[in-house]
Amino acid sequence: MKKEFPRFILGLAAAFIVPLLLLIVVPYLQLSSVESVKYAETDEVDNAWAYPSVWTGANKDGEKIYASLGCAYCHTQMIRPTYAGADMWRKGWGGNEADGLARETQPEDYNNDQHAMLGYMRIGQDLANIGTRHTDRAWYHLKLYNARTQNVDSNMPSYKLLYRKQPLGIKSENALKLEGRFAVEEGYEVIPTEKAEALVDYLLSRKMDAKLPGQEKQEEVAEVSTAK
Repeated sequence: MKKEFPRFILGLAAAFIVPLLLLIVVPYLQLSSVESVKYAETDEVDNAWAYPSVWTGANKDGEKIYASLGCAYCHTQMIRPTYAGADMWRKGWGGNEADGLARETQPEDYNNDQHAMLGYMRIGQDLANIGTRHTDRAWYHLKLYNARTQNVDSNMPSYKLLYRKQPLGIKSENALKLEGRFAVEEGYEVIPTEKAEALVDYLLSRKMDAKLPGQEKQEEVAEVSTAK
């Protein structure tokens, strides 16, 4: 019995250490040194010199707010490979389909994120390319204030704490257009706080459909192979 106990401890330790090394430590070491890759002259790309491009400022603040509100519990930010799910068949999920940019998510897409918000489960829609699907700031604010303003059956929680009700003076340009049972009493309006604006900036920046360096060359090779 005494001889079996050390083996039990070693086996138990291995059961934790091996997955830790293979699933966390090794991938971290492989991807932590990944840097932006410059586009070649043959890559036709607008407003970007490398993939992935760098974003800073309010988006970083919005990322922290996104994390603090627990959004990753219900929303993912990953377009799965076609063998693992039907993400690419959902309109707009893979990115800008009209310009041929829709694609599966790549590890480098998270290069500029301090924390990769992969998510836990999909109770709500995937947000990897939400900035491509919806470009109207007012849409986001209504969704955050109360998602039932757009979908009466939504189970998304309300984030009214990000908004401020104030007496109506000169109507604010960014005041929410609340109607019906969501309208506030006469003489008042609801406006976004700085945190709400930062969170919307972050969501608008969620576009994981940038053209990959050398993508056009790869497509040409694929076309030739298909033709043969």
